Amino acid sequence: MRRRTAHPVSGDPLVNAASSRVLLIDLGNTRIKWAWLPGDGKEPESAGAVRTGDGLSGLSFLDGEEAIAGAVACNVAGIELGRKLAGLVRERLSVELVFVQAQASACGVTAAYANPLNLGADRWAALIGAHALGPADYCIVDAGSTVTLDLLLADGRHLGGYIAPGREMSLAAMAKGTAGLALRLRDHAGRSGDLAPGTDSAEAMEKGTLAAQLGMIRSGMERLASEGGGSPALLLTGGGADALLATGELPEARLTPDLVLRGLAALALELRVGPE
Repeated sequence: MRRRTAHPVSGDPLVNAASSRVLLIDLGNTRIKWAWLPGDGKEPESAGAVRTGDGLSGLSFLDGEEAIAGAVACNVAGIELGRKLAGLVRERLSVELVFVQAQASACGVTAAYANPLNLGADRWAALIGAHALGPADYCIVDAGSTVTLDLLLADGRHLGGYIAPGREMSLAAMAKGTAGLALRLRDHAGRSGDLAPGTDSAEAMEKGTLAAQLGMIRSGMERLASEGGGSPALLLTGGGADALLATGELPEARLTPDLVLRGLAALALELRVGPE
């Protein structure tokens, strides 16, 4: 197999996936998730996830004995961790790990950014994953360490998006320098429920953070409805998606935890990741 450099440019013929599986890796700030694209090029098969904070331990795909056609990844967890992972994949699986990055267009999606390289690789993969679900106007919300919202028309045009602090980032900023409040916030961690006004400061901050995220989502949905066909679909992914759903304020939302991996699968097919 010919060695390849990371971050291929658009059109670089990278699947001969008919011969073997392709490994898909979503290297995020909070979790590392992976799946397999089968040789028939159909739906990616979910495989596992570990916490990014645990380093690169627990990555069971590195112990696989079956030969694979190639590996493609999305990395927002930092260059150093990406390099370490690429080295392990090369050593254990004998393939080069291809890191995707946003391009002007790919897989039927056109980026709104004047400089596509400024669009996060995870957002780009999520846009492509959404478009691969079928033609519709999509409001894509990834609720992680930050909350990103991207608007995608049915014809594949990306309208741009919004980025706001995630739950932990917002609460940490408000609690900074107030030890007692920080402790109370930890007690509230993971609680879900409606958006009734909080009856203590920690609860009010928790619910206020959720309310701000919901407001951004409603605004995005309204804008997309006016720009598109009038009935946009709302896709939620990321570790904070369950908390948003638990409010009961987003009955139309569809939980899509594998959206980035779906996008990586589509990119792997278009870039022909595999042996030559």
